[in-house]
Amino acid sequence: MGRIIKYQGDATMELRTETVGKLKAFARGEATWAEVEGMTFEEAKAIAQVGCELAAGGRYEEARILFEGLVAGNPKDAASRAALGTVYQKLGRLQEAITEYSAALERDPSNPVALVNRGELYLRQGQRQGFTDVANAVEADPHGETSAGRRARALVKAITLVAVEKMKGDVQA
Repeated sequence: MGRIIKYQGDATMELRTETVGKLKAFARGEATWAEVEGMTFEEAKAIAQVGCELAAGGRYEEARILFEGLVAGNPKDAASRAALGTVYQKLGRLQEAITEYSAALERDPSNPVALVNRGELYLRQGQRQGFTDVANAVEADPHGETSAGRRARALVKAITLVAVEKMKGDVQA
């Protein structure tokens, strides 16, 4: 992503002034590193697509490298943070996954991927917040248009079935 600025007369001074402005905006938290470097949304989206394809093929370490780069370049990108969380989860790095899902939800509270995945991890830890996250994932995608939305709906059904069986057992006892 780095660019080398060489002295080429007045044109370089313009570029330097523009670069200095971008760096100052980055330092103030008004710009991402990707913006300083000039990465376009389309370029970031293409990198994310490759990361998703790698993850789908079970190549989680390679996907991790791409998503960590995207998050470093733009920590405000909720989708990349949720994708990185998913890769961490697949790698068994569960606390890091929760951290990424939480960061994604700070930016996009209705991100179904972050909600259902964090919810599942919280449920595994016995935390009530997991129920809330899964319910919010269903609410974010009520018709199951995304795989995360469908997974959330399946989790709700499974939780409901377990609860009904538990209630039946309690009544019979």
